[in-house]
Amino acid sequence: MGFKMTYNKIRFYLSFLLLGFYLVVGGMFLFTEIWADLLPQGRYTIGIILVLFGGIRFYIAYRRYSNKTVVLRTKEEEKKNATE
Repeated sequence: MGFKMTYNKIRFYLSFLLLGFYLVVGGMFLFTEIWADLLPQGRYTIGIILVLFGGIRFYIAYRRYSNKTVVLRTKEEEKKNATE
């Protein structure tokens, strides 16, 4: 029983962490008064942009992860079919 972690999975999990980061920071801009004195106008726009950017970034990482696993499966199947 070995611990096998591919580079593709590591990138996917790091993208998941970045999604959480962008959601937290974007939520802080949207729902709290923390940066109200620093940014009195445009706070909500920045919060929405951060949340959307985090979501799009995670979606792209998820698509990349799922496409690479499909490509790896097909290459393995081709090797298996070639040896038969």
